Amino acid sequence: MDKKIERIHNFYQTEKALVTSPFIEQTGKLNRELMSTVFDKLCIKTDKIVIADIGCGTGLLTQYFSGVRFYIGLDLVAHPTLPKLKDDRHQFIQADAQRNPLADESVDFLLCLDSFEHYPDQLKAAREFYRILKQGSSMFLSIPTYSNVAGMVKKFMESTGRYKKNTWAPFDFWKPEALEHFITPKLVKDVFSRAGFMEFKMIGYDKEVVVGLCPWVWHPKMPGKAAGLLQRIFRLFDRPLVAIWPQTSLHTFWKISK
Repeated sequence: MDKKIERIHNFYQTEKALVTSPFIEQTGKLNRELMSTVFDKLCIKTDKIVIADIGCGTGLLTQYFSGVRFYIGLDLVAHPTLPKLKDDRHQFIQADAQRNPLADESVDFLLCLDSFEHYPDQLKAAREFYRILKQGSSMFLSIPTYSNVAGMVKKFMESTGRYKKNTWAPFDFWKPEALEHFITPKLVKDVFSRAGFMEFKMIGYDKEVVVGLCPWVWHPKMPGKAAGLLQRIFRLFDRPLVAIWPQTSLHTFWKISK
């Protein structure tokens, strides 16, 4: 196993918070309302199709995609919950997304929820996504974005040695991540364009504008009252701001079409 892949594998085998995503609530439940809202805005329909969920984690998204014809979950770590979910409409594969075992043009839709930023060779993974998607199909990408103040903090923390390179992120109270690359919308478009994808649509998340522009709100030493005050202040202008400039949000959501 590649050393970087092995590092990621070991990290997510031991971490309690297996993935930090706006679609997964602190209780571990799926934020179905947010997913429905985002899919509506991006004009994504998923009924009666074959879906590949790359970086599927515990298989949580099977709750949302109950109407699909077939769901394929792929993850580097084999979580204990996955065998229980396997049946004639669900398949789970332990594999590296950069070496995807699925056949060419075998899926109608692909999701990659907050794992792409950890891949050592993102172009290789994007090319695999393109290969397994049917012609004319699309994929959904949720990914942290550092074209904002959080990105400035990330650069500072890593360049000054306070964090190792590609480890700083505001998630989990600034706890070091495993291979957290510096992602920007420009990088996403560049990587996926080189992989062969043609069309891109991106939106931001209004509730994370406060973190994108003031990442100290999630700092472990930030007093709870001050964090709450900052969040209330940002609620006054987060929606119009993220509509004009999506990358003010910590996460951006993409529909990328082949």
